[in-house]
Amino acid sequence: MKLDKYSLALIELTQHVGTEHFYSRLKDFFKVTFDFDEILVLQFHKSADTQLHYRYGNVGKKNRLYGEESWRYLTRLYVLDPFYRLFADKGKEGFYSLDEIAPDEFSSSYSSYFNFLSLTDEVGYLFPIDDDNCLHLDISRFGNTDKFSSTDKTKFKQLVTPIQNLCNSHLALMGENSEISHSNVENALLNFGKDILTKKEYQVCQLLLQGHSTKAIGTIMSIGYETVKMHKKNIYGKTFLSSQSELLALFIDILQSDSLEKDVDHLSIHVEEQ
Repeated sequence: MKLDKYSLALIELTQHVGTEHFYSRLKDFFKVTFDFDEILVLQFHKSADTQLHYRYGNVGKKNRLYGEESWRYLTRLYVLDPFYRLFADKGKEGFYSLDEIAPDEFSSSYSSYFNFLSLTDEVGYLFPIDDDNCLHLDISRFGNTDKFSSTDKTKFKQLVTPIQNLCNSHLALMGENSEISHSNVENALLNFGKDILTKKEYQVCQLLLQGHSTKAIGTIMSIGYETVKMHKKNIYGKTFLSSQSELLALFIDILQSDSLEKDVDHLSIHVEEQ
């Protein structure tokens, strides 16, 4: 019986490629095999706000993209999402779980900004459209539920190619979206600290903002633990800050300002104003 439901859901999905109901049918297809509380279909842009193409959330469950949080994520905070960074920094595609890609301090560092305290598990697909755009299918469980099992993840991985092909066909048939809102958010992150920090300090600062611990930064940069601590001390001394959480809070505040100038080091401006 389940195979029949799977086949019917796949036929329904295929028949709705290029229609406004495609993502809803995609949700139905996943629901046949997996239990989840929320699915988001997002389009990441390196030079524009993230677009929310579709959102499904179980009634009674606390969903990540809702109200003010939705606006903050789609227009600003997406730049720090591990899934977005995996696409923007490494050009990765395929299926991933948050546990395997998130920096080691991410969940604790960003719990105030991303609604991760109620998140049980999160997995997702990255389907590049071109060098600057990527479709992201984000699937989550909330509350007192179990994490996705290894069997679930194996099934998700097996679906990468067929789902990616269907999504590519759908996007091609739907054509360009005229509602893209260009922004300098990615540019603001990449320029943060470049004018006042040394090359090594800048690298450490970028990794701190993404949620990496001192130990993890040492591993990534192939430098010693004490060397990372020295760079952190220099960063905080130059910026009149005292911790990773303060550095993060400052960057979040800057992100949410009314305007972000292109090719400007907003950390340098902050220091000059002190």
